[in-house]
Amino acid sequence: MSGNKTLQVNGRSYPWMAQPVVVVCVDGCEQEYINQAIQAGVTPFLKKMAAQGTVLTGDCVVPSFTNPNNLSIVTGAPPSVHGICGNYFLDREANQEVMMNDAKYLRAGTIFAAFSDAGAKVAVITAKDKLRSLLGHKMRGICFSAEKADQATLEQNGVENLLELVGMPLPSVYSAELSEFVFAAGVKLLETQRPDLMYLSTTDYIQHKFAPARRAPMPFTP
Repeated sequence: MSGNKTLQVNGRSYPWMAQPVVVVCVDGCEQEYINQAIQAGVTPFLKKMAAQGTVLTGDCVVPSFTNPNNLSIVTGAPPSVHGICGNYFLDREANQEVMMNDAKYLRAGTIFAAFSDAGAKVAVITAKDKLRSLLGHKMRGICFSAEKADQATLEQNGVENLLELVGMPLPSVYSAELSEFVFAAGVKLLETQRPDLMYLSTTDYIQHKFAPARRAPMPFTP
């Protein structure tokens, strides 16, 4: 399937990829981080994109947590449609908080599942494993987390020997290296697998430690 074909997912139309498409979700990243990185000269690719490409500012969904915003991106729909309304919800019968990591809470299909069903090569890499089952729900292809990259298998994740492939040790879940592993793995998959559609989702560890332009860690206040 290619050419001018489009897929309908949750009421939206998505054209087939003319070349590999990579979508990056930098968790917890406000625009000022990007602006100041460009001004400091440390992100030449983003500077080129800002000068020659298209830069748009959008609103996140509320609540502004990891799970509902990632799922809004990958379904093209708001929480009222896809069902992931927070990182946790209150189970009134059990009177306890429940993490919304299980795909059983997902009420809408993902763009990845639709394209993989149509024959596209799809790869999804997330920093923390808590998102993996949601992002990869009913998707055929490569789907793994940096957090548990050492446990990835062909049967479960569509890829194996990731530490050897990426050339990095397994990162700590609470580290900047966790997101670095996501990007490094994405580059290696583009070189070796060349997926049609790839999604990379990072952790917000750095954003909880540093405000834009600050070099000293800042305390995190929930």
